[in-house]
Amino acid sequence: MTDHGDAADLTPRVEKVLVDVPGWQRVRPRIPDTQQRRTLERRRSIRQIVFGMQDGILTTLGIITGVGVAEGDRAAVFISGFLALLAGALSMGVGEYLGRKSEREVVQATIDMEKREMAADPQSEFTEQVAFYKLKGFSADEAEMIVRRLTQHPDIYLYEMVRDEFGIDPREAEDDSLRAPLAMSGSYALGSLLPILAYALPVSMPASTLTALLFALIGLFAVGYYAGTLSERSALGKGLEVVLYGCGVFVVSYLVGHFIPPLFGRGPVSVGG
Repeated sequence: MTDHGDAADLTPRVEKVLVDVPGWQRVRPRIPDTQQRRTLERRRSIRQIVFGMQDGILTTLGIITGVGVAEGDRAAVFISGFLALLAGALSMGVGEYLGRKSEREVVQATIDMEKREMAADPQSEFTEQVAFYKLKGFSADEAEMIVRRLTQHPDIYLYEMVRDEFGIDPREAEDDSLRAPLAMSGSYALGSLLPILAYALPVSMPASTLTALLFALIGLFAVGYYAGTLSERSALGKGLEVVLYGCGVFVVSYLVGHFIPPLFGRGPVSVGG
């Protein structure tokens, strides 16, 4: 039943491979949608949450501990901390928005290019799509029958061509929601708040610095634990993984600040200082 022959050996037995639908080049890919897909899409926002939270915690922790050690002044810690929070949250949110916008534009340009190719040489595009179905395990006759049916529905045909040829989801060209940028910006701000709050406690500056480190570890573990519950991995193991990576980043930052400046005749710099 299955024919895995070379696509170049296939010559479609149909001459007209696109239905005569007025304005078909303006169609949008018809994309199957399910409640399960929408749920997964929401869960995938965990990428922005983990990224933003970890960056907010570690960046702000480095800045305020450096200021705390150097200045010993809570006001300086709060000013530098909230400036880091504001600048970082805005930067992360805008960066995520612009990055996704650029991605949408690239995907849309690819879809438009595929439409032009389908109009300029429909027979070759037909042959190409048949080849893709042969690679999936269908016989030559089965593949040709499927693609001939697809040509009667240009919106579905276009979706199949873009998905199989480029491996992209046309939804990326349409998803202009602000969920991802807001998740990135909000998680960064929340992460930044954790070490700052430690300095609001009525304890000494050295104790506040240690508390900030503790709050940072708790925050890293919490976001990792949450990610683990969504991925059906061990939530405890995922929490510890995020903590481990966060500690690694902080340790490397400390070592760089301690050992690199003396190479240039400067004194060691505290993390973030």
